[in-house]
Amino acid sequence: MAQMELNLDAFLASSQQNHEDGINLPAIVTVASLSGVDGFSLSYDGRSSSLSEKTLELIIASAMDIRFALRIAPRAELFQLALSLPVKQVTFSAANIFESYGNDLETFVPQLKEAGKLVSFHLDPELPLLKKAYRLQADLVELNGKHFTENRNPAGQMEAQEQLALMAKTAEKNGIGVAIKGGVGYQNVVPLINIEAVENVVAGQAIFNRAVFVGLETAIRDFKSQVL
Repeated sequence: MAQMELNLDAFLASSQQNHEDGINLPAIVTVASLSGVDGFSLSYDGRSSSLSEKTLELIIASAMDIRFALRIAPRAELFQLALSLPVKQVTFSAANIFESYGNDLETFVPQLKEAGKLVSFHLDPELPLLKKAYRLQADLVELNGKHFTENRNPAGQMEAQEQLALMAKTAEKNGIGVAIKGGVGYQNVVPLINIEAVENVVAGQAIFNRAVFVGLETAIRDFKSQVL
């Protein structure tokens, strides 16, 4: 049974774009925790004036014992922050991540694992990328699901689903956990969780959009009802 991870980026973006003091991310995390989410994730680049390290710490603390994944690029200052924060998982996400940050990752990953944190990489579902994550001893990979979720051609969608399934099975055989992120919503989550090796689906924008109309608690429970 796949777990549901709530990505908070859409909630943060709305707060930043609309300058809404009413969007309180620690409060959202508390409500979501009580509504049954299995994990949280949030992207942090250290450059936004509207998301300070202090606010980030409050958001993480609000998750209590629920798994929290900090999504960062493999930059030294962000790595040090991730190392110091009480997050259970660090997900590295960046364009051409292994080519651009290979040497840094070889240094960062062992330190994070020594600190007891899970290490994940956000990747397109391609075998060469999966091999590089394996060589770096990744605990998990987060496969980009947009090739499936944004494909409107039935044949193309089926091909994308088969590729996700192949990569997920390959990762599982090599001891790597599998999550899928990217356009995951109410209408497309079932085929993704039917991929046996998928342990976690990451949804954010779809939950935010529905919560505007029905409230966050209902939006989460509606999504969870499909994941169960």
